[in-house]
Amino acid sequence: MNQNKKSEIDREKREFILFLAKTTGAVWLLRFFPVSSFLSGLGCGTSSNGGMKISYELFPQSVASGDITQSSVVLWTRTAGDTSPIVVQVSESKVFSNIIFQDVLTPKADDDFTLKKKIENLPPGKRYYYRFLKDNLSSPVGTFKTIEKNPDRIRFAFISCQDYSNGFYSAFYHLSKENIDFVVHLGDYIYETISAPTFQYAQLRQFELPSGRKTAYELSDYRALYKVYRSDRYLQAVHESFPFYIIWDDHEFANDSAKSLSPDSGKDFFGSDEQIKRRLDASRAWYEYMPADVYFNPTEQDPLKQIKIFRKFEFGTLMRLIMTDERLYRSPHPCGEGTVGQRYLAAFCGKMEETTVLGPEQLDWFLKELESSHKDGVIWKIHGNEVCISQMIFGTSSTGQISYLNLDQWDGYDGERKKIFNFIKEKQIKNYVAVTGDLHTFVAGELYDDFFNPKEKVGVEFTATSITSANLGSLLRLDEKTLESIENKLLEFNRNLKFFNSHYHGYAICDVTPDEIVVEFWRVSSIEEPEVEKTEKILLKKFRVRKDTNTIEEIG
Repeated sequence: MNQNKKSEIDREKREFILFLAKTTGAVWLLRFFPVSSFLSGLGCGTSSNGGMKISYELFPQSVASGDITQSSVVLWTRTAGDTSPIVVQVSESKVFSNIIFQDVLTPKADDDFTLKKKIENLPPGKRYYYRFLKDNLSSPVGTFKTIEKNPDRIRFAFISCQDYSNGFYSAFYHLSKENIDFVVHLGDYIYETISAPTFQYAQLRQFELPSGRKTAYELSDYRALYKVYRSDRYLQAVHESFPFYIIWDDHEFANDSAKSLSPDSGKDFFGSDEQIKRRLDASRAWYEYMPADVYFNPTEQDPLKQIKIFRKFEFGTLMRLIMTDERLYRSPHPCGEGTVGQRYLAAFCGKMEETTVLGPEQLDWFLKELESSHKDGVIWKIHGNEVCISQMIFGTSSTGQISYLNLDQWDGYDGERKKIFNFIKEKQIKNYVAVTGDLHTFVAGELYDDFFNPKEKVGVEFTATSITSANLGSLLRLDEKTLESIENKLLEFNRNLKFFNSHYHGYAICDVTPDEIVVEFWRVSSIEEPEVEKTEKILLKKFRVRKDTNTIEEIG
């Protein structure tokens, strides 16, 4: 056969395979045709170096992995509007010399060109590398390690609140270099506003929404927010380096939200049809951009039925991670939807006993997960918890002058908090640990069955500060001495709290072993320095909780 005829046959074969890939999804196709059938003759090779060129133009949001288990992972990427077939590869080798999985995916405009693939039937405790390909172009390479069958140590970071406009991601630069197994993200991955005067005045990085508004109200705006945030190379580096377990908080939809209610939108928009559509759009964008293995129905018009993101992950008998959704099913705030005196710095209001954060179905699920982990002999019950479950008040019961710091936290939903804590006490569930975000503050606290009449500790809580979002130090613009005096007064009023620092930005790391957990609070020297490589990470505080004690010890 002459060379021209052979080349023509090869060309027709490639076109036929690509046609099948576009029309069938090609799940079965790669059983018969190796990936070289897609790439051969298109300017790329399949040798150990792959002959590939990394293209941020084609893959502007890089890659991500998430919801890792002993045998599965969810892989994610997005193309820049390209609907050509994309090959996903998983290998045990950094240079992809042995491909253990490959498939063809087709980006769609309906999904904003995002791609997700759940890989299953992987062996536990193995390191893998993955990438997405088109012709001779490759995404950056990501990596993940499946969970060991019964690990004796897990080390993870927990983070939240990464307002893009408020600073540079120095925390992510340092986090990407940590020796950890995975990242737990506790929400506020994006902020629905781009220049809110109350907390986004820094405006170190500016951009526009497609609608021209300052607040996201439609799907294109929410998608644009994720695209901008995920374009940051330091956030990308963390996603490339570690799998994530992600839950949302309020700003993925609207500040201090409950169901489809947005308090800051005004009475005309409070639970209106416009707000319901906005909630649906916000949830859809989150689903599209997160490497999460969750239920989602794009045609459902009830926000509470459209998506379900609460879920759990098992790590042998060492720990269980239980992630709760504390926005989609919660009640409105108990004392009103105003700011000071209603949501913040509010006196006790009787409706706190009637409110819910989790909703009946999720509460029942959560309690069953706590109990089953106890019965299964799991040592550490780690609660991926969006808002602080520790009590935080100003004033004392002896004077009768008590104000809650923030009723958007569990303080505003005390009846349900007591149900959970009483359940833990009655079932003798040990080693409950809440890891929390939202407050933009480093907090360590011990949890009691009743904060006003404490009889028994039921667990502990550690709260990580924000990556960049404004904290008390930046919001109040106070000198360090004045801010410290406020923090010390808060500790005086709340004996359950062992540490409270709202000066800094950074992240937390939790080291879990059978006998103890150790939590490190890491701060960064600056979020205002655009050359984040010039910043430093500094260990702010280190704590230990010994098994079965519910007692926080400061060890560094």
